Amino acid sequence: MENKIKLPSESWENLTLANNFLFCKIMESEPDLCKELLEMLLHIKIDHLEVPQAEKTMLGMMNSKSVRFDVYAKDDNRIFDIEMQTSVGKNLPKRARYYQSIIDVDNLSKGENYLKLKDTYIIFLCLFDIFEKGLPAYYFENICLQDKKLKLNDRSYKVFFNAENCDKLKSEEEKSFFKFLSGEKADSSFTKKIETRLLKAKKNMQWRHQYMTWQQTIDEEKEIAREEGLAEGLAEGLEQGIAQKAISTARNLLQMDILTSEQISKATELPLSEIDELKKELAAITGA
Repeated sequence: MENKIKLPSESWENLTLANNFLFCKIMESEPDLCKELLEMLLHIKIDHLEVPQAEKTMLGMMNSKSVRFDVYAKDDNRIFDIEMQTSVGKNLPKRARYYQSIIDVDNLSKGENYLKLKDTYIIFLCLFDIFEKGLPAYYFENICLQDKKLKLNDRSYKVFFNAENCDKLKSEEEKSFFKFLSGEKADSSFTKKIETRLLKAKKNMQWRHQYMTWQQTIDEEKEIAREEGLAEGLAEGLEQGIAQKAISTARNLLQMDILTSEQISKATELPLSEIDELKKELAAITGA
């Protein structure tokens, strides 16, 4: 039987807030919700938030890589980028670094003083633990290595949330949000507001059509990628291809049985825990 690409209409009604398309649409169309989310996640107060922009594209210098922010928002003195991350990406730290640089270049005109640079927050909402340290959130800012109390005070911040360990968060609202993001029932005033907006969004026929067109294109690209031996999940771009290649290389090295797990982990840049899982899978297949 001929393989067919699954029609996106089959899953539209079951999409959750973690779906990038719906998350961006809701945050863009509901500035108050976006404002409330930022205040909750960053523990700050925002007097007025300009209308958020979904999938905002910025270009760097000539021939440099452009970026597309999931949700880009700002107030008078701060810029916020919120990224929904549902798949493992090993380049998130450098991605955050590049996003930071593009934002700075875009917001400082020629001849302006560096003091006019706004505070920036790059925020990743991850459904997994990128650093594998068991923390519910990882907050980063530049400090002096010799004196940890001395901050560079360049006013740039990067935050990686980990929904897997959201129970460790101190705020009940934050816990509720990340549980809802992971597919659990809404049980706070904030998540219930989002749930209401989510249900309303699914009745928006224009958005539904846009999503179907967008998803169909991605599915077709995935199918082409499989046929050409590229990584599944082309929507995540080259990073997914590199990750899939690393896994394939690790499997081959394990089968050759000439390197230790630690050596394979170093050679492929895969976590040791992932190498051990691959070893178990191969052992189960071969009966070793």
